Order: sequence, then C-alpha cells, then structure tokens
Amino acid sequence: MPADFEHARSVAVLGAGASGLAAARELTRAGHRVTVLEARHAVGGQCAAAEIDGRGYDLGGHGYSPAHHRLDALVAELGLRTTDTGPPLLFDPVTGRSRPRVPGPLCRETLTRYHRVRAELFPRIADPGLAHSARVLAAPARRWLAEYRLSALAEAFGPGYTAAGYGHLDLDLPALYLVKYAELTGLGAGQVRALDGGFAELWRRVARELPGLRRGVRVERITRDADGVRVVVDGTEHTFDDLVLAVGLDEVLPVLDATEEERALAARIRRLDLYTTLGSVSGLPPGAHTLVQPHLTGSASRGHCVSFHRRHPDTDVLACHAYGRPDLDGPAVADLLRADVRAWGGQLHRLHLQRRWRFLPHFDSADLAAGALDRLEALQGQRRTYHLGGLPAFELVECVLGYAQDLVRRHFTGLRQEVPGHPLLIV
Repeated sequence: MPADFEHARSVAVLGAGASGLAAARELTRAGHRVTVLEARHAVGGQCAAAEIDGRGYDLGGHGYSPAHHRLDALVAELGLRTTDTGPPLLFDPVTGRSRPRVPGPLCRETLTRYHRVRAELFPRIADPGLAHSARVLAAPARRWLAEYRLSALAEAFGPGYTAAGYGHLDLDLPALYLVKYAELTGLGAGQVRALDGGFAELWRRVARELPGLRRGVRVERITRDADGVRVVVDGTEHTFDDLVLAVGLDEVLPVLDATEEERALAARIRRLDLYTTLGSVSGLPPGAHTLVQPHLTGSASRGHCVSFHRRHPDTDVLACHAYGRPDLDGPAVADLLRADVRAWGGQLHRLHLQRRWRFLPHFDSADLAAGALDRLEALQGQRRTYHLGGLPAFELVECVLGYAQDLVRRHFTGLRQEVPGHPLLIV
C-alpha cells in the first residue's frame, strides 16, 4: 500500500544493479521519493550485456531456474518473454561431446536426512537473506556435508555451483553458499529458462519506471547525521532522509563517513575473481548452457574455462567464464581459453571483449561462525542507512531481488513512526 504523502521519505539508492533497481522500484511504489545514483552509464550491474553486430549478449546472468518465483513474477509483470533452454550440458573434452547435466535425484535416504537437518538447524534457508542460517552453515562445504552425511549434495549441485561462479568446493568456502544455491535451484530442478531480451533488458525495463535515476554520476562524499544524509554528487550537495547502499560496503568506504563497525565488517569481505570472455568460437557442441567437466572438480584449474554460454543459437559468439588467479591477468586468461578451445578441436577466431568481475561478496567460515552477517543485519537502519546486494542476500538475481523487496517491506512500508528517543529508526 502506498505511503501517505506526509510519511513519504526521500531516499538515495547508491548503485543501479539488480538489488538497487529492485529496491528503488519497491520504494517508488510505496510512495517514497527515490533518487538512484549510478556511476556507469548502463544499468544492471553484473547483469551487463554487450552488443555485437546488432545483437545483445549477456555477460553475467544467462538464465534462471523455474524455482526462482520472485524473478519469474517480475518477468511476467514486465511482459518479457522467456524460452526454456533445457538443462545445462556437460562437455567432455576427451570425446568432444556434451550431454544433459541434470542433477540426479537425491536418494531417498539423503533427501530425508537433508530435510531433517534443515528443519532442525536452518529452517529459513529459502527465506530472503543469509544471516538466519549463517552460523550453523559456517563450516567449509565439504567438511560440513561430510559431518552430516550429505556429500551427495556436492555431487548433485557442485558442478552447477562452480560453473555459475561460486567457487570450487575444495576451497574454504562456507557450506552456507552451496546450500543456498541448492535450495534456490529447487533441490534438483535441472531446467533453465532464458529471457528472450536478456537480463540486461529486464533491468533496463525496470530503470525506465524510475524518474529519479541518474547515470554516469560521481558520488564524492556521504555524510550522515540526525538531520539527514548529505550526498555530494558531481560537486553539488543533496540531502535525503535515508540511504540505501546497493554497492559493497568496502567499495563505498572512500566516500562514506564510516563507523568503526562498518570499517571492521568491510575489511572482512572476500570476493572471487572471475572473467567473462566474449569470443567467436567454432567447433564446439551446440547448446545454450555448457559446463566444462574437467575444470569443475578443483581450484587447480583456475584460469581455464569452466562454462560457456551461447546466447543466440544461430551464431558462434560464446560467453566463456573462468576463475582468475594471482599469477594470471586478462590476456593470460584469454590465451588459456584459446589453447583450451584448440585442444577441444575448435578455434577461437576473434576475441570481442573481456570483463573481469569481483564476484560473490562473502565472509569466510571463521567470520560467519563469529556472527559477521548478524552484525551486518544489525546495521540495517542505523545512521539512516540500509545495506543490499549479494553480501547479505547471496549473489543470485533471485536472492538479491527477494532481499531488496523484503527490506523495503520491513522498513519502508505500512504504518511508520519514529522510535521515541531514536529518530533514525522506523517501526
């Protein structure tokens, strides 16, 4: 229900990625005055796209599961069309062939055990956010799965998880992220649905609904106090009631009047190094979503292609994804791709572009066990500031969308009143 005008607030949303645009849309619908500030001229963040010969190619998000109900509802509301592309394919370079990669149904014993553990330890894992389940899923994935005799989850979901950019399972990545991924893929739903206009078009549609969107701007300073949030943009100061940070806390530190707690949490944020290389490639099997089998099993394969996506079936332009490592730069990753493709019997004819991502903002096992995500949630509303994005939600469009919608509902809709003695909090 839209807010009464007398209760409407002015809100600055920093970042026009998926979480920022989703929050701005919900805030606008709730009757608030929203200004979105984006440094780039394009919107969508990691749902970016490139145009080659008049056709669009997604660089980040390529498809979604039918289990992504919030995203599906938004797609339907915006009138976008989708195509079922079938399950991902698993490519075997030895044979040069690919076959459907459908997560096998978990055996009844494993599924029963998982449901029992979930009900006892993390019943809210499918809800928006991560903090509610973080402490009990803080241990490294393989160790946690072995402890609860659930290693079959790694076999069923590990390849898709790694191919999607969430890391190899031999790394010290908490079980929280693998379990969230498994839940959000429907614990076995293998089908993939693609947006006919691509993810970039989805967020361009959302952006067109927002009159307060400003692109290509530079935020120079953010100051927060009892009188409001003052944001200096391209030399001009603007005042807002609230600030929504849809960019990483560590990324905004240079311009933010950060507290000790904000700085402490920002210092603990970790990310994965990913590359998307867009190239014209011949000689590889057809298919929309293909996982490269030998490069999914261990982090020693970092630098090599773990998956490739064919956006348009009638073209040879592929989006190829690889993890970075300290001793490799972008050209070296491209050289490895060229060598891989040649070894597979194909040829990389032309390199169109390459994008490096700082992906999956996360806390490590020790920090999760110590309550890092609880501390981040405790910051919501403090100093008129709210935090969105992959860190509190998980780096998946369905997750950042759901978390943004939930945060707006909890803090900015319905009857709002100032908490006595604390004018910055709203109930």
